[in-house]
Order: sequence, then structure tokens, then C-alpha cells
Amino acid sequence: MKTVKILETFEGWPGKTPVRYVAGQEVAVSNEFADLIVGKGHAQEVTSARAAPESEKPADAAPRTPAAKDTPA
Repeated sequence: MKTVKILETFEGWPGKTPVRYVAGQEVAVSNEFADLIVGKGHAQEVTSARAAPESEKPADAAPRTPAAKDTPA
């Protein structure tokens, strides 16, 4: 299953009955149907916000170095 955002209103047949998809909707459809409607320009695949690419993940913070006042006298 893939989640897609419908870009233009259309009627499709993902199974045995017709379904009307409205522009702006986000729907979960089978991988095959998603590939078909994305390929025709009717929809755009939605990527999960949780699955950020490695290049967009924050870098680890630098280790903390003690300040002069934190060091024992």
C-alpha cells in the first residue's frame, strides 16, 4: 500500500467498482494502482514525515566541554 495525494479529480477502478478521487485527497491505494495514477499525472506519492533522508537528519551534537568554572580548583 502507498499513500498518494490526488492532484486532479478523476474516476478510477482500483478494484471491481469505480471510485471518484477528488483533488487534494490523500488516500492509501495498492502499489500497482498508485504507480499507475502517479505515472498518468493524476497523483503524487506522499512520503512519510518520519522517514527523513539521512541528509536531512540533524547531526549529533558536539560533546560538551567543561567551562572554566566547571573544573575542580
